[in-house]
Amino acid sequence: MLQSPRLDIVACDDTLFDAIRMGNNVLARVMGVNVPKKWTEFRDTFTPSYHRWKAHPPLREWWVYLIVYKPGNILIGSCGYKGEPDSNGVVEIGYEIATTHRSMGLGYETAQALVDHAFKQNGVLKILAHTLAEENASVNILEKLGFQRTDDNVNDPDEGLLWRWELSKR
Repeated sequence: MLQSPRLDIVACDDTLFDAIRMGNNVLARVMGVNVPKKWTEFRDTFTPSYHRWKAHPPLREWWVYLIVYKPGNILIGSCGYKGEPDSNGVVEIGYEIATTHRSMGLGYETAQALVDHAFKQNGVLKILAHTLAEENASVNILEKLGFQRTDDNVNDPDEGLLWRWELSKR
């Protein structure tokens, strides 16, 4: 588990992936937290993530985490890495915070925890992130963490035009 002052960031395992597939009531019972109806905008990504996770048991810390807001014991989003670090020591992060808990600094806390965890691992030299190609909250978070925008023209087949961000280990 990763932690920040207000968050518990829980790594998904077999039990949690199964609970996600079975629905919010099961997930709430399994995690012992409150699970709102709209805790994620990316429910369809959990099945492919689960299959990648199952295929790479030694690298499971590089996949999906669930974000629990401690003060309300409530599931407020997901985050993680888009796979293990590559041969150049590069790993990509992603995160989402439910709309009900945005503008509270929780996206920053989440991204900071992911960055800290990644750079504590041997061989991780750089972290990537992508945002929509517009000024938004994620852009502010990444800039605050010290990320630099390195490409303004990444074309994603699902998301459209994206900006690429990088943070090198100091």
